[in-house]
Amino acid sequence: MSVMARPIREAVFDAPVAGVANGTAADGWVRAGCCAALIAAPLAFGATTTAGRAGLAAAGWAIFLIWLAARLYEGRLEFTTAPVLLPAAALLALTSAHWAAGLSANPLATQLEWLRWACTLALAVAAAETIVTPRRLRQLATALALAGLAIAVFGIAQYLTGNGKIYWLVEPAQGGWVFGPYVNRNHFAGLMELWMPLALGLALLPENTFLRRWLWCVAALVMATAVALSGSRGGMVAVGIQVLILTLAAAALRGRRALLGLSVAIVLLVTAVAALGRGEILERYRPSAQWPRANQESTVYRIEAWRGAVEIFRRHGLLGSGLDTFGNHFPSVRSFSTDKTWTYAHNDYLQFAAEAGAAGLALAGWALVAGGREAWRNLQRTRGTATGALLGGAACACVGFLVHGGVDFNFHIPANAANFCVLGMVLARRGWDED
Repeated sequence: MSVMARPIREAVFDAPVAGVANGTAADGWVRAGCCAALIAAPLAFGATTTAGRAGLAAAGWAIFLIWLAARLYEGRLEFTTAPVLLPAAALLALTSAHWAAGLSANPLATQLEWLRWACTLALAVAAAETIVTPRRLRQLATALALAGLAIAVFGIAQYLTGNGKIYWLVEPAQGGWVFGPYVNRNHFAGLMELWMPLALGLALLPENTFLRRWLWCVAALVMATAVALSGSRGGMVAVGIQVLILTLAAAALRGRRALLGLSVAIVLLVTAVAALGRGEILERYRPSAQWPRANQESTVYRIEAWRGAVEIFRRHGLLGSGLDTFGNHFPSVRSFSTDKTWTYAHNDYLQFAAEAGAAGLALAGWALVAGGREAWRNLQRTRGTATGALLGGAACACVGFLVHGGVDFNFHIPANAANFCVLGMVLARRGWDED
């Protein structure tokens, strides 16, 4: 029985999801293009430069158009991403009014941000409509987890030997705490939040050998160590929540061994950070442990920025002030003096409310609820299977990213936003099952 179990479990990865046609050569190119774009964008400083944004947008639209042309040529154009696609399309239609009707204080910036949203959605749809079998899902998770391991190692090496420049060569134009290919350590942490749980999902695959399971756990541990060394407090909270969720899920299926593994991982993480952190990282986290007695200037300013976003929302309640216009309106509601330009509220949800208004919030809530319900159904249907482990990793990636969004602006980093949208759309597509 045990001899036959492994071939049967592995054969499951070749079976197409129920109701989905077999893939074509074009699908293969689309999947490869999606993986390449998701990995290349973080390497290009998170696609935050003009060239990086343009490159990711061009790649996203090219991939989507290849998928669309192939489907039209085959005479079939069904969408398994419908639960999220409809509210997302409605949100794009609503926010287009900001620049099309001249309602935005900065129509050009709003239009460019809207185009980035459209490109990200197109890329996510193409990915979700072609990653339709357990094997393809495993290929995506493997590619991103290995890329995460490589970038985490690079980030740690740069932390230990760096000179404050990205790739040891590029000086950030406006300064910042460089980590890995990102100017901002918090955005590096945001990327790791998306890729680290995929390694844990791969570690939980039922057919794994003991060695393979622990190799994936080590990869996840390296990424978590990189987040800790980056000094991102929001990132560490998000990673902690992700690890706890996956550990509890594994414990429900495999008993106390998962809890023992968590204990070992915590010990190893603390040891690695203490050995590599050179005392600097502990000082970074110390004020957080003293909250609310700590009165850090950056924390106070961030809270004031949140209040400013709430005030902008109050003034532009129904339709919002327009995408990417927080920086235009914030000076009029700012309660502190500073020589810095605040382009973001450091809270994606409050900034979104200010820029998209109550109508935008309603549509975003619809998308989140619809996607969450379908994701939960997929997780229930695949519970205890290889697909369930991979979808569980993707779900934890999205949860951690959403948590971090409450104290930062990772959704405004094109590379991170694209990875989140692809994983979320794949997780929430209809039809995941092991049948």
